[in-house]
Amino acid sequence: MNLLGLAFESFKNDQKMSDSRLVLVTQIVLIFFLATLSLTSASVQLFLNDNLNNMLGADLTISGSTQLSGNGEQIIANNASKFAKVQTLPLAISSGNNTISVQIKLVDQNYPLQGSLKIGDAKDAVNQRSVETGPKLGEIWLGPRASGKLGVDIGDMVEIGEEQLRFSATVFHEPDRIMEGHSVAMRALVNTESITTDAFKSSKIRHRYLVEASPSQQRFFEQWVSEKLDGHTIMTKTGGGHPLSSFWQRTENFLGLASVILFFMAAIAIDMANRRYLVRQKHRLAIYLSFGQTLASCVRLSFLQWMIGFAISFSAAIFLAYGAQYYLVGQLAQQFPGIGWGWHLQSLLKSAGITFLLLLAFQIPMFWQLTRTSLVSLIRAIEFPSAQLLRLFWIFASLTMLAAYYSDNFLLTGLTLGALGAALLLMIVLTWVILTIGEYWGRNRPGLLSFNFFIMKKRILTKSSQILGLGLCSLLLLFTLMLMKDIGDSLEGYTRLNDGNLMVAEMPAQDLPVLEQWAESNESQIRQMRPYSGAKLSHINEQPIDEAITTPSDSLATVKKNIRLSWSEAVPANNRLVDGIWWSASDENWQQISAEPEVMTDLNLQFGDRLTFLVNGKPFTFTLVASHAYRPGKGSVTFWFQIPEKAAQKLKADIFYMGSMELPSAAWDELGQLWKNNPALSLVPLKELTQRFDDTLAIVTKLTVGYAIMILIMAALVIAASMKGFESEDRKKNGLLTSIGITKSACLKLNLYDWLTVSLIAGVGAIAGTWVAGLLIYESQFSMRYAPDPLWLVGLILAISFIVCAVGTIFSRKSLSASIYTLLKE
Repeated sequence: MNLLGLAFESFKNDQKMSDSRLVLVTQIVLIFFLATLSLTSASVQLFLNDNLNNMLGADLTISGSTQLSGNGEQIIANNASKFAKVQTLPLAISSGNNTISVQIKLVDQNYPLQGSLKIGDAKDAVNQRSVETGPKLGEIWLGPRASGKLGVDIGDMVEIGEEQLRFSATVFHEPDRIMEGHSVAMRALVNTESITTDAFKSSKIRHRYLVEASPSQQRFFEQWVSEKLDGHTIMTKTGGGHPLSSFWQRTENFLGLASVILFFMAAIAIDMANRRYLVRQKHRLAIYLSFGQTLASCVRLSFLQWMIGFAISFSAAIFLAYGAQYYLVGQLAQQFPGIGWGWHLQSLLKSAGITFLLLLAFQIPMFWQLTRTSLVSLIRAIEFPSAQLLRLFWIFASLTMLAAYYSDNFLLTGLTLGALGAALLLMIVLTWVILTIGEYWGRNRPGLLSFNFFIMKKRILTKSSQILGLGLCSLLLLFTLMLMKDIGDSLEGYTRLNDGNLMVAEMPAQDLPVLEQWAESNESQIRQMRPYSGAKLSHINEQPIDEAITTPSDSLATVKKNIRLSWSEAVPANNRLVDGIWWSASDENWQQISAEPEVMTDLNLQFGDRLTFLVNGKPFTFTLVASHAYRPGKGSVTFWFQIPEKAAQKLKADIFYMGSMELPSAAWDELGQLWKNNPALSLVPLKELTQRFDDTLAIVTKLTVGYAIMILIMAALVIAASMKGFESEDRKKNGLLTSIGITKSACLKLNLYDWLTVSLIAGVGAIAGTWVAGLLIYESQFSMRYAPDPLWLVGLILAISFIVCAVGTIFSRKSLSASIYTLLKE
């Protein structure tokens, strides 16, 4: 029989043992999770690429927060086959007593340039028609949601400030809709000659040029924008760059990072289940060596046997992953209309490679141990202490590399892994301390409990593995549920207490006296109002931002757009200085800036770095000298970047305000008139914020439930591995105890004490780990104070203890069947 055939026969024989089947199931679960993630992500990315081709509305677009000069527009006209101008900004529109905020799109006579613009005469999408031009002078087209919320019908008049426009059609599809990204704002189309935007100041205004160009013309525009237009970005059909691509990439990174936890638990399960497998391999290799085989060929045989197991696991997991992809794509159809499933072999191979290397890393200590042993040690099945350290090293090294591969927020990743590491270390110390104290306490106290501590201390390695697995499962479940609960409570309680019931998302400076007068006359209170100007980070240390930073992150995606740049002479009341030196009022150097720590981490910023911002198209460079963080209790309006007040005077930019108000019930009826007279005001009631949060929370809940199910499956595998991996030791223990006259009921009670001790230590470790995670993550990432409910935590310990004891007792019944005759026979 050749080596491959012998490996397959060995694999079949091993699958008769429950611990080998357990390893196979664990591998299937892991491969299934990562393969499903890769296949679903590939489907989304393929959809986004196709969507880019069909919904860009042009061969290329040039967009920015400022309008190009007359010379810039002339360059486009001279080098393009055709182009159209589009402006977008948020404004309030009114009809009767109703006022809503919409995303206004101002289009010229050349719009649409490419693609189909579809409208209708009703709010339903049944009877649509394609048109060649946009709204006429004096007309407005509203999206179905906007017309429904405003309560208007075709032919009604709609007001934008002092301008009155006739609602003439419902717009269902815009060929350049992709440029709005994943915005859920209500939409409206207006002819650019119907209103002038000069009267409406907004930091969110976007100027976009849709360009029809040949490949050579596209190359010219790409070079021109990169060299001459720092404040503008270009997007082409062939160059990619869908606005949702980076958003989905970060989602995939988050899910991939979550898989680190699953791999960690799988590593524990595989490590414990491999104990008996390693003993069998040693005996098998001892026989082969006695027949004259070389040690190298024996190790190759073991590797081939593992490869066969991986191939079978991979095949089963991929079959399930394609089914899961089909289901998930159906769930995503509402967010991505027209998305479909696919084979995605390239993504599948990438996922297979990552999984193969990680699972192989879990097996390397076993192969190393086989190569370092002699025939005598193989026969005696001696395990060297260094092998245990090697297993631990490989587990942490491989999982750290996986975390680094998927992470786009290194601060959060570091804090999460640090909290897990602290929890695991605490559980190890607790195990040793409690078992040592228990053994010392029971030396002069006869009884099963004393005997239980004595046995557990002798088997401390076994018990530590079981405690770590169960404790980690409990920690992850507890922290996830606790975080969701606390964020929900924080939004409802803290926001209402500190920010009132109305958020002023944006207000031009000229509207501030009007708002103050309105608040006074309507007995309303302005809780907080902070100034800022729109700015875009273009360079870091004289390098363009795309060259300076290549790792995707939420911070990078945000700063590449227009952000709010605020100023303050002293550290604001709702901020605290984290590091560095804040400027003083007498400091003449105005080119200083402070940033939040998370932003510094995501963008890899250091004190002394030079940050160049474009404000109204003009570059201003600041030196990073300090970092500030949000401090609860004084309002929630804070900013990522802050500069001295002297710098604001140098910018000479449009000034806006952001803040919050508390309105009595009677004032809400008057708010519509204020908004109607000042359409550039961006107001968000607390109930709308809460609704947005609830919608987001519903999505997060689905994700969390699915992840929790995976955690529970892996937890069950860890428990099963902790039983099967040490089943022979339990059989010997129970067999010896029954042979000296101890009844099986007493042995069962002893097992109950054993699992009760394990579950209590795991529960205490999980709660302590959650506490550490809360202290590390709540303040830095969510600006929340961690204040756990003691009754809830105690209840959790009891629940964990009950479940683990029940499951452990059920699994332990088999080991009670061992007799002394059976042990001697073995």
